[in-house]
Amino acid sequence: MSDIKLSRRRQEAIRRCQHEFEEVRAELEDIDFVLQGSITERRMVCGKPGCRCHRESDARHGPYYQWSWKSRGRTQSVYLTQEQADLCKQWVQNNRRMERIMKRLRRISLRAAHLHQIPSK
Repeated sequence: MSDIKLSRRRQEAIRRCQHEFEEVRAELEDIDFVLQGSITERRMVCGKPGCRCHRESDARHGPYYQWSWKSRGRTQSVYLTQEQADLCKQWVQNNRRMERIMKRLRRISLRAAHLHQIPSK
């Protein structure tokens, strides 16, 4: 194969990467606020030894909603109202979607780097 054909093929592949990159990047426009971490719903046993919650698991107190995330290597958490938890759940889902999109963008960018003959790790 001649260098010209290889170069044209490479240029076309780079154009395809650019097109795919733009399509994937456009998906980011649909994403609203993002939060890292997770939202959990907990039902807890109280400190009163005679309370039903100690004997019956379905009598535990709650639900209590908690948002947990990592900050500087340590787990942080706060309690939320149900309304706050519902909102934060959506934002956590938005973050996970954004991370998937970013992973795809990185893969496309790596392909483009290879096509530009940029060595990778």
